[in-house]
Amino acid sequence: WDCRWPDPVAMQVAHDRIRLTLDPDRPDLNMRLPTTVRMEPAPASESDPLPRALLVTPWAAERVFWGLPDGSAPPISSAFPLQGDDEGRVDTGQGVVLHADGTDIPVIIGWEPETGHFFSETLLKPILNYTRADEVLQIALGERPTPTKSKSLSNHLEHQVSRRSLFGFLRRE
Repeated sequence: WDCRWPDPVAMQVAHDRIRLTLDPDRPDLNMRLPTTVRMEPAPASESDPLPRALLVTPWAAERVFWGLPDGSAPPISSAFPLQGDDEGRVDTGQGVVLHADGTDIPVIIGWEPETGHFFSETLLKPILNYTRADEVLQIALGERPTPTKSKSLSNHLEHQVSRRSLFGFLRRE
């Protein structure tokens, strides 16, 4: 394992680098969304020390778990023996079950040069109809999204005006 200290900036840099390699015309990508990483609060129990963050990319919203920073094996189980890559690390893309929050969570093993090994739980996919990362995160977490104020001209024209104010507006001095 190549488990490192959790670094949200390194996670954002890694996924921005991946984003640059993707074809922007792919129909399953929402290139309007910026790559966003938000750390989640530390777990309430001492028995679950896995650091985690929420990640929004043009392809999905995910919860990312980092391995244990002390270098010990993360609390995972797999139906098959884990495969290694050419460098001797645990290979990416393998599905495993991560034991966190007192439950079993299906995750995919990831590795990037900037971050080391991490585990991704897909929260929301596809995300083609969204324009804001905070909206994606709220929906992915089952919350009601905060409405945004529209900036159109018609919103400014659609408010009540008294007759006196209207004639005062139309009168030229």
